[in-house]
Amino acid sequence: MSKTAYWKDNWLHHRNVLINLLDHIEDEHLDFKPWEDAMTLRDLVLHIAGSNDMFVNMVKTETMSAPDLPEVHTMGDLKKAVQHFTEQTIQAFDTITDEELALQNEAKIPGMQGKKELYLQAMYDHELHHKGQLFLYARLVGATDLPFFR
Repeated sequence: MSKTAYWKDNWLHHRNVLINLLDHIEDEHLDFKPWEDAMTLRDLVLHIAGSNDMFVNMVKTETMSAPDLPEVHTMGDLKKAVQHFTEQTIQAFDTITDEELALQNEAKIPGMQGKKELYLQAMYDHELHHKGQLFLYARLVGATDLPFFR
């Protein structure tokens, strides 16, 4: 298995759990946030889903560009947005070669200097970090019988 396929497959395991987790949260909780300065549940999900494409594209572009996030008003809208970002990220993964991952990057971000593969590691870590937060949000709004984390 190539390194690119390895990263993609491992990320997809986590993304599919995120998608499943959303099935346990009702529309009325989209604006929930556990403290005043926290992201809302809706914003946290969009942040997770939208950021991954940014990280994957950094392998090709070396540019960190914030994604365009859609307006969502229902859990159905949110799930569609997550599915859209997931498909977009899969397509971006499919353009990356192992040779590109081995190249040195031009990162100005602390801790990301080295091979371009570090962009994928950062994407993976970012998804896990925020998905952990989302599990907590889900529990705080009363969701039960949640999926396993992977």
